[in-house]
Order: sequence, then C-alpha cells, then structure tokens
Amino acid sequence: LSIFYVIAGAGLILNFVQFLARLTEIEIIIYLLYFLSSFLIIFSPIFILIFINIILKVDFPNKKYILIVFFYAIGCIIIHLFPGGITFNENWTPVYSWTFFIVANIFLTIFIVIPMILYSIQLSRTFISQDLKRRLRLFLLGITALSLELYGGVLFNTWQEPIFRYIYGLLGIFLFISSGLMIYYGIGKSL
Repeated sequence: LSIFYVIAGAGLILNFVQFLARLTEIEIIIYLLYFLSSFLIIFSPIFILIFINIILKVDFPNKKYILIVFFYAIGCIIIHLFPGGITFNENWTPVYSWTFFIVANIFLTIFIVIPMILYSIQLSRTFISQDLKRRLRLFLLGITALSLELYGGVLFNTWQEPIFRYIYGLLGIFLFISSGLMIYYGIGKSL
C-alpha cells in the first residue's frame, strides 16, 4: 500500500513542478512533466488492488502481480497517447477532448473502479470482527473518494466551465487528501 502513496505523492509533486515549468514555456518540458505526473496519479491505484488481493490471500505468484502492474502501466501509457486526446491551451493548461474523457473513464471503470468494488465486497465477507468491518467501511469510503477524484480530475480537464473548475479545484484537493487518509486509517494502518 505504501507504493500507492509514494507514486501518487510523486505524481502530485511533479504536477506542481509542471505548473511552475509553465513559466519557462519550454513545450517539451511541460509535456513531459505533465505526462509523468498524470501517469503516476492514474497508475497509483493499481497498488490498492494488489494490496486488497494480498489481504484476500489470493494465490497469485509474484510474477502475476508484476504482469498485472506491467500491463496496467502499458494501458496508462496508451491512454496518454490517445490521438487528439490531450492538448494544451494558451496558458499551458491541459485540455482533454470529450472522446478522451469517455475513453479514460471507461479505462478507469474497467481496470480500477469495478475491480476495487468487487474485491472490497469479497474482503467484507472475510471479516468477522466488528472493528475490522468498521475499518473496512472507512477504507471503502476512501476508495470511493479516490474514484470520485479520478473521475473528477478527468472531467476537470475536459469541461472548461469556470464555475465547475473553481469548485472542483477546491473539492479535488479535499477528496485526494481525505481519500488517502481514509484508506490508510481504514485498512492500511496496522491491520
């Protein structure tokens, strides 16, 4: 689970660096930093799925986990290379096409959200202790907030409505921090 936090944190730091790099207006640096930050943020939830599988004691050999991570990483790269999917406006702000929005949401739903829901349901059936069930509910709230953050982030870069962007800019920070804390205090901390 700590890999999730490290990768998501690195993505957020790179996103901040990319924001500062806009001042240089050096296109290649801005593109690379944006790609890396976005990739890391979208890539990080796969480690929550692996963590849930480990708790469920799913009998996967380590090679299978490595293959899952590898193929998910390839999928994240392919999503970012979607033709005409990501452009930058005159302020070097990323703008997603509506087609990209649909493709990215389908990708996130199939490979992250649905498996997290299914594995979490399985996990809830294995817990007997009321304390563990309470902590699992907190964990489920955390992954729900994370899912909303992922979907909202894609919509934020697609829909250029100023009021939505302002409100979600504040809400997104809250969702990202609260999801991380709920995931940690739900299951991640001394299970």
